[in-house]
Formats: sequence, C-alpha cells, structure tokens
Amino acid sequence: MPLVDASSARSVVIAGAGGFGLEVFEYLYEESLGGGPNIAGFIDDAKGRQPAGIDLPNLGTTWDYRPLANQVVVVALGSVEARQNVIMRLAERGIQVPTYIHGSVLVSSTARVGRSAVICPFSIVNRNTTLGDGVLVNVQSNVAHGASVGDYSVLSPGVILNGDAAVGARCFLGTRATIYPGVKIGANCIVDSHTGVSASSADNKFITSGLQQVTARRIPA
Repeated sequence: MPLVDASSARSVVIAGAGGFGLEVFEYLYEESLGGGPNIAGFIDDAKGRQPAGIDLPNLGTTWDYRPLANQVVVVALGSVEARQNVIMRLAERGIQVPTYIHGSVLVSSTARVGRSAVICPFSIVNRNTTLGDGVLVNVQSNVAHGASVGDYSVLSPGVILNGDAAVGARCFLGTRATIYPGVKIGANCIVDSHTGVSASSADNKFITSGLQQVTARRIPA
C-alpha cells in the first residue's frame, strides 16, 4: 500500500503547496481513483497558499492544522531543512506522517525504510539498503544493493547510489548526481547536479565536478 503503516487512513493532507506538492497531488489523486484515501487539501506555512488549478482548500499552516479522525499528512517539501522541521513539528503534535511509496516503486523486502519517507515513481530501492527517517527519493532514482541514506536527506530526480555507497544525514543530492560504489558522503553535504562522486567526503561539503571532481567549499556548520 502506498501509505505505509497507515492502513486506516481515510483521507490525506499534503504539506507543501508548491511545485513538489503539485507532483505529490498527482500521485495521490491517481491512487484515490483506485480506492486510495481521498485528498482533503493542503497545508503550507505561507498562509492561504494553494497550488494553481487545484480545487482543494488550504487547511492552515503546519503550526495550526488540526487533523480529522483517520487523516494523515504526506510532506511534499524538497528542502532538507524544511522537511526535517515540518515532519518533526507534526510528529511532536501527534499528527501521523506515514511513509509514502508510489505504487510503481520497486522496494526490496530486505530494504529498511524509515518513518515519514517519500519514494516517488519509478525508483528502485534494492537489497539490503537503508533509508532513514524523512528521506525523499525523487523520481527515477536508484539506491543500489547495500547503500544507505541518512535521515532527512533528499535525492533529486535521477540520482544513483551505487552498491554500498553511503550518504549521511541531511544531505541534498542534485538531479542525476551519482555516488560511486562504496563512496561515503558525510552529513550536511550538497552534491551538485550531474556530479559523479568518486571519492569519499567529510561532513559539511559542497561537492561538484569539472574536469576533475573537486570539493569547492566548506558549508558553514
């Protein structure tokens, strides 16, 4: 079932009324037509914000939203910091934020997926992999055998983690970034789009590539 550990959910609210919220709406809407939970609306910390062209209400901010019975929230935010803050805020208020896995995703029975993660269409999470709490795996990404992704990290569309690669907590990997087999990336790192990472990195690094892979600068802690 797309909403993991939320079998009693009758309706779902999307946290985030921006572009990624539109994409998550599309996934949930198609699934609602096949018997999945109805979409009740959006919450967003920009008061009153609603995605263009979608006739659903804004139900408040993540600070003041009050769920109905059997109502859960899927967090549709692509920012590492925003994902962590909103997921933790809702959880502290006792609001259920289940993991969402699109029906087209292949997830190995040996994979371990944390709470409040989101895995988008046509991604693969292979054998003996680990995804931490709040992780976002965007469309057409591949987490190969033995690879791991730390809490609240974001994999943009088309990211590839090769076998036994590891990404620390709160990292952001740009579109089509590739982590080579066995390479370890520390916490709080940013990997630039289309960058192939062939050497391990410490925490708080911005990693990009030109003729050679370079660590361009340290990210302030």
